[in-house]
Amino acid sequence: MYQPMRKASPIGESFQTQSLNRLFDRLIQLTTWSCAAYIAIILVIGGEWSRLFAPVLIGCGGPACNVLRKRFSDRLGFSVYIWSIWIAIAVQSGYRGGILNPILHGCVILVLMGGWLLGMRQALFLLLASIFWITVLVFVVGSGWWTPIAVATDGGYWLAMTSVWVVGYLVLRQVFNVHQSSMAEIKALNLHLEQKVDELARQESATRTNEQKVLQLLNASPLPITVANFASGVYVDVNPAWERFFQFSKSEVVGKTSIDLGFWQDLRQRQGWIDTFSADGRVSGYEVTFLMRDGTPRVFMLSSERFFYGDEDCVLTMSVDVTDRKRMESELKMLNTDLELRVSDRTQALDQANRELLATMDTLKHTQDELINSEKLASLGSLVAGVAHELNTPLGNAMVSASTITHDIETMEQRLGEGNLTKSAFENFIRRVKEGTDLTLRSVERSVSLITSFKQVAVDQDSERRRTFDLAQTLHEVLDTLRPGLKLRPLQLEVDFCDAVAMDSFPGPLGQVVMNVVTNAVSHAFDGMQAGVIRVSAVRQSDSVVRVSIEDNGVGIPTEDLGQIFDPFFTTKLGRGGSGLGLSISHRITSKVLGGSITVHSVVGRGTRFDLVLPVKAPSVVY
Repeated sequence: MYQPMRKASPIGESFQTQSLNRLFDRLIQLTTWSCAAYIAIILVIGGEWSRLFAPVLIGCGGPACNVLRKRFSDRLGFSVYIWSIWIAIAVQSGYRGGILNPILHGCVILVLMGGWLLGMRQALFLLLASIFWITVLVFVVGSGWWTPIAVATDGGYWLAMTSVWVVGYLVLRQVFNVHQSSMAEIKALNLHLEQKVDELARQESATRTNEQKVLQLLNASPLPITVANFASGVYVDVNPAWERFFQFSKSEVVGKTSIDLGFWQDLRQRQGWIDTFSADGRVSGYEVTFLMRDGTPRVFMLSSERFFYGDEDCVLTMSVDVTDRKRMESELKMLNTDLELRVSDRTQALDQANRELLATMDTLKHTQDELINSEKLASLGSLVAGVAHELNTPLGNAMVSASTITHDIETMEQRLGEGNLTKSAFENFIRRVKEGTDLTLRSVERSVSLITSFKQVAVDQDSERRRTFDLAQTLHEVLDTLRPGLKLRPLQLEVDFCDAVAMDSFPGPLGQVVMNVVTNAVSHAFDGMQAGVIRVSAVRQSDSVVRVSIEDNGVGIPTEDLGQIFDPFFTTKLGRGGSGLGLSISHRITSKVLGGSITVHSVVGRGTRFDLVLPVKAPSVVY
């Protein structure tokens, strides 16, 4: 976009005029104070009053010169001042001393100063006037027509001569100093002007480059663009895209307005565009309807900016055809209206379906709770069966031992009654009673241990109460209740527990998780294998966290099943004794009750490991 070139601000008065003003002020002050000093000296030494005419006239000429400078011009004021000094010199020399009066030397100074400050013409006039006056004095005095007063004595003469040349020197020195200052300022001004000229040249070059870029952009733009005069609205230029779209040639458009070409379907839109442009200085996305050359109306979005096109104040307008978009928006609006009606109908149907679904979910949750309870009961049932089977052996041994001891006692009583009891028989009786008693005691202790472990596990699972317990002891109790079931298969159960860890948690749910994972391994991990090992370990990871691992060396879990094993009802033995709830319940208990996590790692053919990461102190509420 073109930008208007800023006009260079006027420098003001020329350095020459400024220098002359300063010099005029200094010279007037110098001559005025010099005349005042001369008058004071004359008055002090008691000189003649006739010698004061020229100094008084010159001293009064300074204020008169300043009045002329203020009312007219500096040049006129100073010209009058120089000529007043010349007149004072002429009158003083004619009245006193003639051509011998030292004051005539001031003409030389006036000629130099006038030529330097006011130009050669003034210097020539002063020179001719001085020659003419000196010639007149010589002629008049030589002819005896006029006899001026004699000049002063030697002391007065040289005082006047010294005063004239001292003042002349000071005047010329001031002129020279101002001239040097003016030359330095002119040199600086020339350097400044050279820089300005270079800058203007660069700006002009940049402007020409920008003009070329703007022309290239106008010609290359795929959007229709017009350039119109800001004041009159007359088109100045259009780009080829505009010509192709509006079917007008550039020659038909330039020099005319949009009204002349009949573009506006509604002139109120044009006035609105003008009002917006006047208020904001630009227009962005203003919607209008233009009539094409064939009379077809089309909707456009106008964006306009004010800029300088060359030296002309113009407005650049870009037109975007949105007719198709407007039609699509209208169709979309109608479609949305229809869609809203359909959505309303579907929403009502969905609400009804949601209500039915909520009822179904309530039923499903109730059923799931019942299944979970059933799973717990099934676990307890299997424990009962296993413990009962395990108790058969020690209790059978105890009964056999007790019956044997009873028989030996009866035999001993009979022989004692008959009186044929020997020492060796009695010793043999004591030995057999002792062996039977030891066997009975061991069998009873084993039974009591199994019943105690089973009782504690059953109580914990039934109550799910929170208490402080030893992790290793609780795991031993749970595994002891599982060992009888493992004896039915060639499986080996190994344990590796860390030192005592006091847990503040829920032993029942923890035992349920361990039972479910071990039972799952027994049921699935060793299909097609003759023997296997299940290893349960517990380690303290930190002061607040423990990890319980349950691993086997079985067949492993396929990769595609790893992501589903904790899903409810997922099992690979559906219909063959598998419910698909064991691991799902374990996951729920671990996360929701114990406040920990359970993960699985498995490699097909190499086994599976479940890791339970649990806090030593279970949280009060787990979400």
